[in-house]
Amino acid sequence: MEKLQKTQDYDPFCYTASKLSAAETQFRLLELLPSTAEQSELSCRILVSQLGQSSRKYKALSYAWGNGRMSHSITVLPAEGSEGKRTTLAITESLHTALVHLRHTRQSIWLWVDQICIHQKDHVEKGNQVELMGRIYAGAEQVLVWLGPAADGSDALMEVFLTVGRAARAFGLESYYAKRQEPLLWRMTKDTKPTDPKTIEYQALLRIGAETFAPLVKKDIPRHWFARPWFTRAWTIQEFCLCADTAFVCGAKTVQAELVEMAIGILRISFLGPSIGIYSSAGVYSELWDIIFEDPTASLFSCRQGRLRFDRGEPGATGDQLHVLMRELYVGHNTQAWLHRDRIFSVLSLAVDAPLLGLTPDYSEQDNPAVDARILTLAARAMLTNPATGNLTILSYAQPPKTPVLAPHLPSWVPDWCGDLRPSFYKPHMIKHHFAACGPAHLAVHPLPLPAGIAAANPRVLGLGGFRVDTISAVAADQAWTDMSWDAGRFRGVLEQVDGLFERGMVEHAGVPVMYGGDGDRRAEARWRVPIGGLFLTRAEGVQRAVGGEVVAYRRFVEVLRFIGECENAGADERVRRFEAWDWEGKKEREELGAEYRDSMVCMVGKRPFLTSEGYLGMGPAGVEVGDVVVVFCGASIPFVLRPTASELELDVRNVELFELVGEAYCDGVMDGEVVDHQELSEFYLL
Repeated sequence: MEKLQKTQDYDPFCYTASKLSAAETQFRLLELLPSTAEQSELSCRILVSQLGQSSRKYKALSYAWGNGRMSHSITVLPAEGSEGKRTTLAITESLHTALVHLRHTRQSIWLWVDQICIHQKDHVEKGNQVELMGRIYAGAEQVLVWLGPAADGSDALMEVFLTVGRAARAFGLESYYAKRQEPLLWRMTKDTKPTDPKTIEYQALLRIGAETFAPLVKKDIPRHWFARPWFTRAWTIQEFCLCADTAFVCGAKTVQAELVEMAIGILRISFLGPSIGIYSSAGVYSELWDIIFEDPTASLFSCRQGRLRFDRGEPGATGDQLHVLMRELYVGHNTQAWLHRDRIFSVLSLAVDAPLLGLTPDYSEQDNPAVDARILTLAARAMLTNPATGNLTILSYAQPPKTPVLAPHLPSWVPDWCGDLRPSFYKPHMIKHHFAACGPAHLAVHPLPLPAGIAAANPRVLGLGGFRVDTISAVAADQAWTDMSWDAGRFRGVLEQVDGLFERGMVEHAGVPVMYGGDGDRRAEARWRVPIGGLFLTRAEGVQRAVGGEVVAYRRFVEVLRFIGECENAGADERVRRFEAWDWEGKKEREELGAEYRDSMVCMVGKRPFLTSEGYLGMGPAGVEVGDVVVVFCGASIPFVLRPTASELELDVRNVELFELVGEAYCDGVMDGEVVDHQELSEFYLL
């Protein structure tokens, strides 16, 4: 092979040499040329291919761009048989590192790499290619997830993923996932005296997993692996979910995605089952707890398996709509994107309802946050009001404060999908819906045409039909509860806030509010239903609708808080004596400490108790104020809080009341459609 010139001697690569004449169907491929020397410069060829007609198999690369600086380069050779000259193309350091690791020593490897195969400075081409990316990744022979060079014990962890993953596959764990039999796995995990061979085999697998993972957890190796930049990048979600053959590559180690998924599943389950003692003995219990709850892969694997089942046409596999993907991938996760609009475009190819939403990738005015906000608003409107798949759950995530650069341009009802959005207390991903505040006759979203004076093209105003419940007359004096860590005084304070408003309501509204149907006993249940949002979290059955028996757990928890309060000022020896006399350990063993009620309260973090003019008690957003209005929209399972506002837009809105969205709420007595029988359908226009 002839000695290559230094890349700096070459002219810059020009994309006109490989122009996409049919940008809606064509894409470029990269032929990464071999090298026997790791330090030799990267070289490649670039050719144009046709989607669905390419005779050449290729692998698609998924990686993190890093800081975006084009500090390295790759030499581009002319096509074979061509008399063109060599050129050079600037690339990021992270891509350069990936290609050096991935290139072969004897043969070329064909890749699709967004940074090279898309002309990044041509915004029209970029928009067209982004629309094709779903098909490009789905059509790849394999997707390679490049996590970076080996570091922080990653080689050892990749080997454990491979070993434990293969053991899980031999057990047949994939068949349990495919048949949605996770509850059966949980019962097998918790069986303290197993007799059937499969449960015994499964628990042996969990022990092996715990014994294998514990030394790595002690060295903090899994935490370092999960902290790699790839797991925070928005675009990697789509790239990871569309190809059946996907593998993680870290340094020189490669492990199939499904093996990693099963190995992490074993890690998570072994921590919760009988093998917990192995982690405790190794002194890594608290470290593993943090790792499991910070694990960024759970939502990734869930979306991947859901999409692959849908693509295979499996019975019951419906795929995920865009609003589901946005919730699963961005709520509770700080996902990074160069442009705010990419949080929409990066998952659009995964959404089964994408063809119905009318959203097209737009990369014009990339430095203009107003354009980002406009795209986020169009996407929110489409998810909310699309006739076929309209769904109001995203209103729960339109939470303040909005990202400063977007805040001046975003309506109150549009989520920014960044930062640390809190999950909804209602858990809308539950298969069984426990609330239907809109009633059975109004399950469909009711979008309203914009009235005269509001331009139909103005995306900042949203009209929804619904029912006005009541006006808020009092809110808890203290700030909303935003810290979910255990503190008896904090939990006691929330319960006292609710009790105080309940007693005030009994004084100001002696008669039973109409939507309780005259049932005073049911009204009294509000004092224990409101702190948990009407939902009870059990360790055996998960989230369940509170039906009455939960009052026992409430009373036990109140008693625990009272007892702890009495012990706060006692000396250490006296506290030990009191705990023994109270039989704390015995009550704990018999599960008589109200722990499930406490866990259920945690789901209401960020909420603030309120009382309405007619005596309804509820929990609303942290920013709820006196004068706000509780409403139930058509198509909504739960109520929302709105704030009447004067329009800041230059609109002729006489005779139209405008509102800002404050957030989701639980309002006791109106969660099953009662408002529909007592109020007329109203119109609400949100800014």
